[in-house]
Amino acid sequence: MNQPLKLLLSFIFLAALSASGYADNLAKLSLQNKGKTIAVVSISANNYGGSLQGWNSANTSELMGAQLNKMLELTETLLATDWTVIKAETFATKDEFQLLAGERREVGLPFIGGKVMPLLSKNRDQLIKAQVDKDVAIKLAAITGADFIFIAYSEWAVATGRFVPTSKSLAKNVVSIYNASGKQVYADRADTQGDKTLGGMGSVTVNATTIQEWVVAYEKGLHTLYGIK
Repeated sequence: MNQPLKLLLSFIFLAALSASGYADNLAKLSLQNKGKTIAVVSISANNYGGSLQGWNSANTSELMGAQLNKMLELTETLLATDWTVIKAETFATKDEFQLLAGERREVGLPFIGGKVMPLLSKNRDQLIKAQVDKDVAIKLAAITGADFIFIAYSEWAVATGRFVPTSKSLAKNVVSIYNASGKQVYADRADTQGDKTLGGMGSVTVNATTIQEWVVAYEKGLHTLYGIK
């Protein structure tokens, strides 16, 4: 299946979820469940279509883990606006959590207590939709002790200006939330750009100087999904 068709199917999937009665944004869902507990159980970043230079070097260094840890922190902080957040540091190193690890892929992941916070998806289709099987969602809620679990997936790419061939970071962010009974109660996507111009077309590299811009793009995506302008 080619990439444009995959993207189209992804949009159709998310549109169908929206039409099925899901909350319009994270803020509405949060208000409906204010004070209830939520745990961020998976957060990952991927190189969209292998388009980013320097990805492999960055992803095999401490650089990527540090930035994913920051994305995790940003996510927990935003959710704490309304929810009671059960921090990942309280469950990520538990054996029962680690045993739920799904398919291994070359993605950026957080590191907590000397252990990677693993992917929980069983295949690529679940990965790009930020999904897990119902039984896995139930187990995650039990392990974390949370009423809801939160999964985020961010594909990193480059956005090129229409009139001037300059580039900015681009993050394609997908978020899912499941309740303790394993039902997916929220799913949405936001594609957002970083703030700084990173260079001319074709010259952008993920490194210690630029990687923060993808984190900025991810945070902006979260704000968009939360209804923050």
